[in-house]
Amino acid sequence: MSFQCVFRMTFAQRALISTVAVATCLWTAVPMACAQNDVPVNEIRDVGIQSPPNEFITDGIGQADEAPPENNDIQVPVRAVAAHMATWRQGETTITTLRGGNNKSGLATLWQGEHLRLAAQRLVVFDRVDNGVHDVRVYAEERVQYEINRHRRNMASHLIRIQSLPPLELKATITDAVDHPDPLMRRAMERLTPSNRTAVAPVAFQANPDPFTLPQQNFSTNQPTPLSRRIQIRPRSSQPLGFSSEISKDTEPREQVLTFTGGVNVLVEGFEMDTAGRMLQPGVLDLSADRVVIWTDPNDSDSLDPTGTGTLVQSAMNKFQVYLEGNILVRQGQNTVTATHAFYDANNDRALLMNAELRAFLPQTGGVFRIRAERLRQTSENRFHAQNAWTTTSPYGKPGYRLQAKDIFVEPGPASPFTELDPITGLPANGQPLWVTALDSQFMIGDVPVLSLPRLTAPAEDPNIPLRRAIVKHDRVFGLQVKTVWDLTKILGQKNQRGMQWDLLADYLSERGPALGVEGDYDVQNNAGRAHGNASFIWQMDHSEDNLGLDRRSLDPEDSNRGQVIWRHKQHLPADTYIFGEIGFLSDRNYRESFHETEFDRDKDAETLLGIRRDSGLWSGMFWGKTELNDFEASTDWLPRADLYGFSQPLFNGLAYYSTHSSAGYADLQMGEAPTDPTDPYTPLGLPYVQDASGLVAKSRHQIDAPFNLGPVTINPFVMGEAAFWNQGLQDSDIDRYVLSGGVQANLSATKIMPFFRSDLWNLNGLAHKSNTFLEYRITDVSRGMNEIAQYNEIDENNIERIRARNALQSFGGIVPAEFNPRNYALRNGAGLWISSPIHEIVDDQEMLRLRWRNRIQTKVGPIGQERIRDVFVWETGATWFPNADRDNFGEDFGMIYGNYRWNVNDRTSLLADGIIDLFDNSQDVWSVGVLSQRSTRGSMYLGFRQVEATNYVDSQTLVASYSYQMSPKWISTASLSYDVAESESRGSSLTFSRVGLDWVLHMGFGVDISKDNVGVAFALEPRFGPPSPTNLSYLLGLDRAGGP
Repeated sequence: MSFQCVFRMTFAQRALISTVAVATCLWTAVPMACAQNDVPVNEIRDVGIQSPPNEFITDGIGQADEAPPENNDIQVPVRAVAAHMATWRQGETTITTLRGGNNKSGLATLWQGEHLRLAAQRLVVFDRVDNGVHDVRVYAEERVQYEINRHRRNMASHLIRIQSLPPLELKATITDAVDHPDPLMRRAMERLTPSNRTAVAPVAFQANPDPFTLPQQNFSTNQPTPLSRRIQIRPRSSQPLGFSSEISKDTEPREQVLTFTGGVNVLVEGFEMDTAGRMLQPGVLDLSADRVVIWTDPNDSDSLDPTGTGTLVQSAMNKFQVYLEGNILVRQGQNTVTATHAFYDANNDRALLMNAELRAFLPQTGGVFRIRAERLRQTSENRFHAQNAWTTTSPYGKPGYRLQAKDIFVEPGPASPFTELDPITGLPANGQPLWVTALDSQFMIGDVPVLSLPRLTAPAEDPNIPLRRAIVKHDRVFGLQVKTVWDLTKILGQKNQRGMQWDLLADYLSERGPALGVEGDYDVQNNAGRAHGNASFIWQMDHSEDNLGLDRRSLDPEDSNRGQVIWRHKQHLPADTYIFGEIGFLSDRNYRESFHETEFDRDKDAETLLGIRRDSGLWSGMFWGKTELNDFEASTDWLPRADLYGFSQPLFNGLAYYSTHSSAGYADLQMGEAPTDPTDPYTPLGLPYVQDASGLVAKSRHQIDAPFNLGPVTINPFVMGEAAFWNQGLQDSDIDRYVLSGGVQANLSATKIMPFFRSDLWNLNGLAHKSNTFLEYRITDVSRGMNEIAQYNEIDENNIERIRARNALQSFGGIVPAEFNPRNYALRNGAGLWISSPIHEIVDDQEMLRLRWRNRIQTKVGPIGQERIRDVFVWETGATWFPNADRDNFGEDFGMIYGNYRWNVNDRTSLLADGIIDLFDNSQDVWSVGVLSQRSTRGSMYLGFRQVEATNYVDSQTLVASYSYQMSPKWISTASLSYDVAESESRGSSLTFSRVGLDWVLHMGFGVDISKDNVGVAFALEPRFGPPSPTNLSYLLGLDRAGGP
């Protein structure tokens, strides 16, 4: 019996804790962006001196006294890093702007030693050298983080003065020099002038005059600045607005009250905003309501016409309060907010929305995230309160599931243990995080609460929780399983590196034991070039037995400590060169098949090797070595080996082409140790071509082709020769072998067009028959036979070699017949004859004539003028004639007869058939027929019959069926069946029903595994986001299978 439940940390499961922050940020995006650029009057900090700071001396603008420097150690240089840097110099003062950062926070950072740090979105550095001392003023604005002597403040803007004997060290990814001050420089210079500041009488401290002089610059009062906002007012429909404007005398100072009725549309946008060195538009906030009231400074409505339409342009420091009522709709980008009543005070960062609903687009998933609250209140810049709120990703008016809470509070809180810290200050890199406290929260399905929490507190932003995935399931083989995947980078407190993902695996299997591991993938660029690879290091405590299927259901492991160490790496170097290396260690022969069966069946072998390869045009060279760390595998150590390849080098001005492959190395072939459990079927006779042998293995193979055209036929005469040496063969003696192989190849391609062939029944609109006929005659002569040579180069992967070692006992009684020897099969196919064949040992005396005929019939389908080409019939047939049948094909003249056929009846349905047969006794007789139907929006179906027969040894007729079908928009069913007709018994079956929600899928399944004597019932809850589409449902419908089962 099997039970499975899947859990992943996703955005929806953290939706409740982000409700208020998302909604209010959308509502206040543009006004808050403008307000945060507001420059407070008194912002120059005086460390250690409690009197207000004195003014600076500014020639041509005003006079000021000296402000004391922020530091005492002028021996330490001032350093700064940013994404973009621009410099302007006038007189003896150098002005540098720093914008953006290369770290995750995206802030430009300036520091001096370990006690002073200033980070912000934008920094302006004024540097003047006086008597060998660098006197520096720094102006910072937007997301300012100021830290001195381990005390930190967050503010909208800030100004400091520091001194340094060493010159400044400023670095940036992009560096520019400007010939005039940009708006950011002008804004910083305005900040330093006393005309924009309130006069303060200095007390308790009098400083000497400051020789610092700012460059003089003429400013235009008509030029808009980034501290401005623009408000456009117009009717929401074709009906004119009801408009009134009056000066309120009940407030001090007085204010302008603008009232609009009849359906109003208000567009609020900022002028240019300076971000990372570029002037950008912040976007538009689109407000619509039946009635709108705006409070602003007197005379701000002068630009409006008498109907109330027009544009207001005002400073962000001006009063701006707005009240909306009736059918409120707020848009920004792809996000929308609706409400019945709303009020916002841009200057004091206060807001209130009544009966509000937010629909936020999620770019990660393509779905929509909804939040609804009776009251949504902002009490200050970073404090929020929502009452009677719920959240969901369902688009339905009344969602089938939701998270709701009575009260939700958002306010600043402590950093989590996994929050990214600034390497200089040790403080959070992105400022003080926001936390959410939810009271009386519930998870509802329909109107039924399934989970209730009286109090929930968590970070409102990304909490950097390292848990990435958790799986809980149960079956007979492993028992109760709890498997978790953790982000190792976050656990270690490191920054995420682009192109790298490292995970910590922590599992518990009740029937086997605990497991720990690390897995990772990387694809990065370093100083040498591209480097990519993957790794898996796993330790498994196992106190039970392996169940690997029929005849292997109770195998004792060699040791209770099991696991694997696998690492594969490739480093690219200049000049088409790369270094490759692998490490592959397994604790025992059955670990990977038992705990990682999919990887064991499909992945490459776990190997240990190291080498370097260089490609140059048509030549390629490789020097490498390999050793086997797993004594139970049959393999060859190369200590070391060199290979040289050359392909199609032109000779005699292209009349002929030369190809070659030469290699030499010291090889150590090992049979592998037998299983320690005697009940594990194994015999070395399953691999008769493998035995312990070692010594020099060398070969040099060369081939010349001389292709030419004879009418429509391409003729290619060729000759191949090889000299090879093995220090030790199967009879323990050295072998030198010479091969001479030659022949001719002919290739004919033909096309016949039948434009008038039409059939409404079969949807045919003209036909085109394309065929390719290939003929090859080859004769090969060798000085030594293949049966004398050990197989140093592996034919199969390790998983196939395990099957061959078992089948020798289970199917053939210990001795593998020659007809089933894989080397004989590869020999008849000519697998060892091509120039770069990795199994060059498989060559023997042979004469053969090979025929292959490929065909394709196409038609046009689709509307007139927009036709497309569709394959109707695709088939291929072939056979091989052996003139010396007794020697080459077990006494039969013809063999390797094969064919495959596909008839695309229409765009959805195809009839399939394939087969390969031989004519000698105990030959293969393998064929299958089937029908495949695929409907991209509904599902797929396959029904087939397969026969595998080898006289006296194998006789299997299997009925195979599978389907996936979307029965309704919410329900999908999948099923598979494998039934052995000859034995009249099932080989395995499964049935699954899936209930598809908009952000989760509930699976309910039943399965039978006859081989492992396992019957299971499974339940799985799988998160899923995004709107329904054929793409994100293809894995459920079986449409991701390439061409069928």
